[in-house]
Amino acid sequence: MPQDPMTAETLNRSSVPMWIFDIRTLRFLAVNDAAVRQYGYSREEFLAMTILDIRPGEDVVPLLREEVRDRKHRSDKERWRHLRKDGTLIEVEITSRHTTFNGSPAEIVTAVDVTSSAADKSSQ
Repeated sequence: MPQDPMTAETLNRSSVPMWIFDIRTLRFLAVNDAAVRQYGYSREEFLAMTILDIRPGEDVVPLLREEVRDRKHRSDKERWRHLRKDGTLIEVEITSRHTTFNGSPAEIVTAVDVTSSAADKSSQ
């Protein structure tokens, strides 16, 4: 079954880092150029990974809890820590929504790097 054309078009045209992941396996299904630049992985590397691979180890259990929670109780925007390929830790503001990708339930995610604004707040 083909992917949702609106989702694919949105992903490809966005200058904000975005990806789509499979809700059941947590595997990346698609990733845009902005995410490739922000995280340092090639598209092929991203597509061989899960969302757990961009999280620091201590954040994996909270993420798994969050993924199984009832979606109605999640906030529109959440802050998480992510790892770039080079090991740099960044703080990102995540926005996600349900979608269908190639006939499977998925999430489309935007990940805005807010590391510098988080650092500014902690130094005040």
